[in-house]
Amino acid sequence: MSSILCASQHMFLSFIGGNANDIGKSDMQQKVNAVIQKEGLEGIAKRLNTTVHTLQLIIDGLTQPEGFDIRTDFDKPDFKRSIVCFEDLSVGTVLTGKVENATPFGVFVDIGVGKAGLIPVRNITEAKLSKVKKKRSLGLGPGERVEVKVLNVDIPRLRITLDLIRVL
Repeated sequence: MSSILCASQHMFLSFIGGNANDIGKSDMQQKVNAVIQKEGLEGIAKRLNTTVHTLQLIIDGLTQPEGFDIRTDFDKPDFKRSIVCFEDLSVGTVLTGKVENATPFGVFVDIGVGKAGLIPVRNITEAKLSKVKKKRSLGLGPGERVEVKVLNVDIPRLRITLDLIRVL
C-alpha cells in the first residue's frame, strides 16, 4: 500500500509523525488517536487544507488492519458449487446471480460460470418485480441479486439465455 499513497495521506503521515511502514499496525492507530485528541478533526483538516470528510477517509484507510478489503462485506451471489463452468449448465437449472449490466435488450447476470447470462427484456415481466422496481424502465440494475432459470446454453457461441424467476 505504501507505494500508492496519495499526497494527502503523505501529508497526514508527516503531520502525525508516522510512516508508510506503520500502516495497519497498532502504532498507527495510537498516533492517529493522540493527534485527534490534541488537535481535533476540524483543526487537523484546516491545517492540512482539506475537509473533515476527506481527512476521515484518509484516517480510515491508514488505520485498517493489514490485508483489510472493504469488499468483503459486499453481498455475494450464492453460486452453486456444483456449477463452476459453462459445460456444467443445463436447461432448467435454477441459479442465483448478480446483475452485471442492464441494456435496452435485456439484463446480463453473473451466475458464476465465467460468462454472464442474458435475461432478454421479454422475460422481465412486471409480475416478477417488486412495486418499486416496476417503475424503472428495465426494472433491474447492476448489483441486484436475482434467481434465474437456464433456458438455453449455446456452447459454440458461448451464450446463456436466462429467465427471471424473482428478484432476491
